[in-house]
Amino acid sequence: MSSPTQPTISENEPSIEEQREQLKKRLNITSLNNTFANFKQASGTAETLKAFKELSTLPDWYMLLCMGTTGSGKTHLCEGLSIELYKKGIIAPVIKFGEMLNLFKKAMKSEYIDAYDNRINNYKKMKCLIMDDFGLGGKGSDYECAILEDFIDYRYRTRLLTVLTANLDIKELPARVVSRFGDGETSRIVINRGSDYRPLKGAK
Repeated sequence: MSSPTQPTISENEPSIEEQREQLKKRLNITSLNNTFANFKQASGTAETLKAFKELSTLPDWYMLLCMGTTGSGKTHLCEGLSIELYKKGIIAPVIKFGEMLNLFKKAMKSEYIDAYDNRINNYKKMKCLIMDDFGLGGKGSDYECAILEDFIDYRYRTRLLTVLTANLDIKELPARVVSRFGDGETSRIVINRGSDYRPLKGAK
Protein backbone atom coordinates (compact mmCIF):
# COMPACT_ATOMS: atom_id res chain seq x y z
CA MET A 1 0.00 0.00 0.00
CA SER A 2 1.24 3.46 -0.83
CA SER A 3 2.46 5.72 1.91
CA PRO A 4 -0.30 8.12 3.05
CA THR A 5 2.10 10.99 2.46
CA GLN A 6 2.79 10.00 -1.16
CA PRO A 7 -0.43 8.75 -2.77
CA THR A 8 -0.22 7.72 -6.43
CA ILE A 9 -2.62 9.01 -9.08
CA SER A 10 -3.51 8.35 -12.69
CA GLU A 11 -5.40 10.35 -15.28
CA ASN A 12 -8.94 11.37 -14.27
CA GLU A 13 -8.27 10.61 -10.61
CA PRO A 14 -8.18 13.27 -7.87
CA SER A 15 -4.96 15.23 -7.56
CA ILE A 16 -2.38 14.30 -4.93
CA GLU A 17 -3.55 17.15 -2.72
CA GLU A 18 -7.17 16.04 -3.06
CA GLN A 19 -6.21 12.47 -2.17
CA ARG A 20 -4.29 13.67 0.85
CA GLU A 21 -7.26 15.72 2.00
CA GLN A 22 -9.61 12.77 1.52
CA LEU A 23 -7.30 10.51 3.52
CA LYS A 24 -6.96 13.09 6.28
CA LYS A 25 -10.75 13.23 6.59
CA ARG A 26 -11.05 9.46 6.47
CA LEU A 27 -8.60 9.07 9.35
CA ASN A 28 -10.10 12.14 11.09
CA ILE A 29 -6.66 13.61 11.72
CA THR A 30 -5.39 17.19 11.58
CA SER A 31 -2.28 16.51 9.48
CA LEU A 32 -0.65 13.67 7.57
CA ASN A 33 2.62 15.05 8.88
CA ASN A 34 1.76 13.98 12.44
CA THR A 35 3.84 10.83 12.14
CA PHE A 36 5.99 9.14 14.77
CA ALA A 37 9.08 10.32 12.89
CA ASN A 38 7.93 13.94 13.19
CA PHE A 39 7.18 13.74 16.90
CA LYS A 40 9.43 16.20 18.69
CA GLN A 41 10.52 14.29 21.78
CA ALA A 42 10.67 16.21 25.02
CA SER A 43 11.69 15.04 28.46
CA GLY A 44 9.14 12.56 29.79
CA THR A 45 7.74 11.42 26.42
CA ALA A 46 10.06 8.53 25.50
CA GLU A 47 8.02 5.79 27.19
CA THR A 48 4.81 7.04 25.61
CA LEU A 49 6.28 7.19 22.11
CA LYS A 50 7.68 3.68 22.55
CA ALA A 51 4.26 2.31 23.57
CA PHE A 52 2.48 3.85 20.58
CA LYS A 53 5.16 2.58 18.20
CA GLU A 54 4.94 -0.91 19.66
CA LEU A 55 1.16 -0.96 19.36
CA SER A 56 1.44 0.02 15.68
CA THR A 57 3.24 -3.30 15.06
CA LEU A 58 0.10 -5.16 16.26
CA PRO A 59 1.70 -7.02 19.19
CA ASP A 60 -0.08 -9.57 21.39
CA TRP A 61 -1.33 -6.80 23.68
CA TYR A 62 -4.04 -4.56 22.22
CA MET A 63 -5.16 -1.89 24.70
CA LEU A 64 -3.33 1.34 25.56
CA LEU A 65 -4.27 4.01 28.10
CA CYS A 66 -2.25 7.22 27.81
CA MET A 67 -2.53 9.81 30.56
CA GLY A 68 -0.97 13.26 30.29
CA THR A 69 -1.49 16.98 30.62
CA THR A 70 -3.10 19.10 27.93
CA GLY A 71 -0.75 19.79 25.04
CA SER A 72 1.73 17.01 25.88
CA GLY A 73 1.54 15.37 22.44
CA LYS A 74 -1.09 12.68 23.02
CA THR A 75 -3.13 13.65 19.96
CA HIS A 76 -0.06 13.70 17.70
CA LEU A 77 0.78 10.16 18.80
CA CYS A 78 -2.81 9.02 18.22
CA GLU A 79 -2.64 10.44 14.70
CA GLY A 80 0.77 8.84 14.16
CA LEU A 81 -0.72 5.48 15.16
CA SER A 82 -3.64 5.98 12.78
CA ILE A 83 -1.21 6.70 9.92
CA GLU A 84 0.93 3.64 10.70
CA LEU A 85 -2.13 1.37 10.85
CA TYR A 86 -3.32 2.77 7.52
CA LYS A 87 -0.04 1.65 5.96
CA LYS A 88 -1.00 -1.86 7.10
CA GLY A 89 -4.40 -1.57 5.43
CA ILE A 90 -6.27 -0.80 8.65
CA ILE A 91 -8.56 2.23 8.89
CA ALA A 92 -8.45 3.54 12.46
CA PRO A 93 -9.79 7.10 12.67
CA VAL A 94 -8.90 9.23 15.67
CA ILE A 95 -12.15 9.99 17.49
CA LYS A 96 -12.51 12.82 19.96
CA PHE A 97 -14.47 11.35 22.86
CA GLY A 98 -16.63 14.46 23.28
CA GLU A 99 -17.52 14.57 19.57
CA MET A 100 -18.50 10.91 19.68
CA LEU A 101 -20.81 11.58 22.62
CA ASN A 102 -22.46 14.44 20.71
CA LEU A 103 -23.26 12.03 17.89
CA PHE A 104 -24.80 9.61 20.38
CA LYS A 105 -26.96 12.35 21.88
CA LYS A 106 -28.17 13.43 18.43
CA ALA A 107 -29.09 9.82 17.69
CA MET A 108 -31.30 9.82 20.80
CA LYS A 109 -33.52 12.36 19.06
CA SER A 110 -33.61 10.54 15.74
CA GLU A 111 -36.92 9.42 14.31
CA TYR A 112 -35.33 6.17 13.18
CA ILE A 113 -35.87 3.11 15.35
CA ASP A 114 -32.69 1.86 17.04
CA ALA A 115 -30.67 4.82 15.72
CA TYR A 116 -29.03 5.33 19.10
CA ASP A 117 -28.18 1.68 19.71
CA ASN A 118 -26.90 1.25 16.16
CA ARG A 119 -24.60 4.24 16.44
CA ILE A 120 -23.27 3.05 19.78
CA ASN A 121 -22.56 -0.40 18.39
CA ASN A 122 -20.91 0.94 15.25
CA TYR A 123 -18.28 2.64 17.37
CA LYS A 124 -18.02 0.04 20.11
CA LYS A 125 -17.34 -2.78 17.63
CA MET A 126 -14.85 -0.99 15.36
CA LYS A 127 -11.80 -3.13 14.55
CA CYS A 128 -9.51 -0.39 15.91
CA LEU A 129 -10.78 2.40 18.13
CA ILE A 130 -8.61 5.40 19.01
CA MET A 131 -10.44 7.62 21.50
CA ASP A 132 -8.78 10.93 22.31
CA ASP A 133 -9.39 13.40 25.13
CA PHE A 134 -11.71 11.62 27.54
CA GLY A 135 -12.88 14.05 30.23
CA LEU A 136 -11.70 17.12 28.32
CA GLY A 137 -12.57 20.18 30.37
CA GLY A 138 -13.24 18.26 33.57
CA LYS A 139 -14.04 14.93 35.14
CA GLY A 140 -16.28 12.76 32.98
CA SER A 141 -20.01 12.85 33.71
CA ASP A 142 -21.92 9.75 34.82
CA TYR A 143 -23.10 9.30 31.22
CA GLU A 144 -19.56 9.62 29.81
CA CYS A 145 -18.23 7.13 32.35
CA ALA A 146 -21.03 4.67 31.60
CA ILE A 147 -20.31 4.80 27.86
CA LEU A 148 -16.59 4.42 28.48
CA GLU A 149 -17.06 1.45 30.81
CA ASP A 150 -19.34 -0.25 28.29
CA PHE A 151 -16.87 0.28 25.43
CA ILE A 152 -13.77 -0.79 27.32
CA ASP A 153 -15.38 -3.86 28.86
CA TYR A 154 -16.64 -5.06 25.46
CA ARG A 155 -13.38 -4.41 23.66
CA TYR A 156 -11.32 -5.99 26.42
CA ARG A 157 -13.38 -9.18 26.20
CA THR A 158 -13.37 -9.30 22.38
CA ARG A 159 -9.67 -8.42 22.07
CA LEU A 160 -10.07 -5.35 19.87
CA LEU A 161 -7.29 -2.78 19.51
CA THR A 162 -8.21 0.18 21.69
CA VAL A 163 -6.51 3.44 22.64
CA LEU A 164 -7.76 5.94 25.19
CA THR A 165 -6.12 9.24 26.11
CA ALA A 166 -7.10 11.46 29.01
CA ASN A 167 -5.70 14.46 30.85
CA LEU A 168 -7.35 13.45 34.13
CA ASP A 169 -5.69 11.92 37.14
CA ILE A 170 -5.95 8.16 36.78
CA LYS A 171 -7.96 8.07 40.02
CA GLU A 172 -10.70 10.02 38.22
CA LEU A 173 -11.24 7.26 35.67
CA PRO A 174 -13.80 4.50 36.38
CA ALA A 175 -12.18 1.70 38.38
CA ARG A 176 -13.39 -0.98 35.93
CA VAL A 177 -11.71 0.87 33.06
CA VAL A 178 -8.39 1.21 34.89
CA SER A 179 -8.55 -2.46 35.88
CA ARG A 180 -8.83 -3.62 32.29
CA PHE A 181 -6.05 -1.35 31.08
CA GLY A 182 -4.00 -2.62 34.00
CA ASP A 183 -3.98 -6.21 32.71
CA GLY A 184 -0.30 -6.68 31.88
CA GLU A 185 -1.03 -9.42 29.37
CA THR A 186 -3.46 -7.46 27.21
CA SER A 187 -2.84 -3.81 28.01
CA ARG A 188 -0.45 -0.99 28.80
CA ILE A 189 -0.78 2.24 30.82
CA VAL A 190 1.65 5.07 30.15
CA ILE A 191 1.94 8.48 31.75
CA ASN A 192 3.09 11.08 29.24
CA ARG A 193 5.11 13.40 31.46
CA GLY A 194 6.02 15.87 28.73
CA SER A 195 5.12 19.54 29.12
CA ASP A 196 3.19 21.54 26.50
CA TYR A 197 4.22 19.96 23.20
CA ARG A 198 2.82 22.50 20.76
CA PRO A 199 5.69 25.03 20.86
CA LEU A 200 8.08 22.20 19.95
CA LYS A 201 6.18 21.42 16.74
CA GLY A 202 7.54 24.56 15.13
CA ALA A 203 11.08 23.98 16.35
CA LYS A 204 13.78 23.23 13.80
